Amino acid sequence: MRQILLLIILFITLACDISPSGKVESLVYLSSKEGNFDLYSIDPLGQWERRLTTNKGWDWQPKWVDGLSRLVYYTNDTARNFSIVAYSFEREEVDTLPNSQLMNFQLTPDGKQIVYTEKEGDYQHIWICKLDGSDKRQLTKSESYNGRFSISPEGGQLLFVSDRSGTNELYLLDIESRDLKRLTDNDLIEKYNTWSPEGDKVAFTMRANEEGSKEDIYLLDLGSGALTRLTATPYAEQEIAWSLSGDKIAFHGTTDAGDHIYTIDIADGKFTKITSGDAYHGEPIWVPLEL
Repeated sequence: MRQILLLIILFITLACDISPSGKVESLVYLSSKEGNFDLYSIDPLGQWERRLTTNKGWDWQPKWVDGLSRLVYYTNDTARNFSIVAYSFEREEVDTLPNSQLMNFQLTPDGKQIVYTEKEGDYQHIWICKLDGSDKRQLTKSESYNGRFSISPEGGQLLFVSDRSGTNELYLLDIESRDLKRLTDNDLIEKYNTWSPEGDKVAFTMRANEEGSKEDIYLLDLGSGALTRLTATPYAEQEIAWSLSGDKIAFHGTTDAGDHIYTIDIADGKFTKITSGDAYHGEPIWVPLEL
């Protein structure tokens, strides 16, 4: 009877965070609580934590890929043998993906293409290819750093950071047409970025170009160009992820309490601390779970 009651409470708790697609969402992040980096999942209220990986090496950089219905992440063993794998929540199975050697490997939402980076002397460019490594296309060509990219929910656009103007700025690229739009023009340092679930807004971090300055989160409406500052804390907000429901942003916060995962409600600015303990926590993402 007690187990049934606990399941009912869990169902009610999760049902409070339902995405527009009708799925319950939860958070996945990395933690060092077992002495290395493993991946964990937790509900949006910071309860019901579950350890997903038990690798003796490191597991990091999780991304949810809708087209595969898999959690894709980087992994290595104790000998530092590196690979990129896809994890099934349903079957708790892991499959190794091809072309793990590509730098900053990210799959498009349909799971059919890889966006990645290549070094060219002092510069870094963004490329795209099919999952099997064929049909390689260079997406950025300026003599500059191009990286820190995130792919739009429908897969057709790329948000990325480039220093082609002399300072880090945020750019928007249409993958097919190669149309490029500069989104920021300031003396601040743009770094982490994420898309709203509808693809009409983006969130990103900026900080002053001064030693000791900390990142804050900003929202940009791609239609109107309206820019809104979401946080103004004395701490750094890093590695941000927009929720599937569209009403929260999760981030890795560096505070006096250590490195933890937090969420902020976009409507009222309310913070919720998700993780606890003395371990390092970072790289949060949102994943859908079927009701």
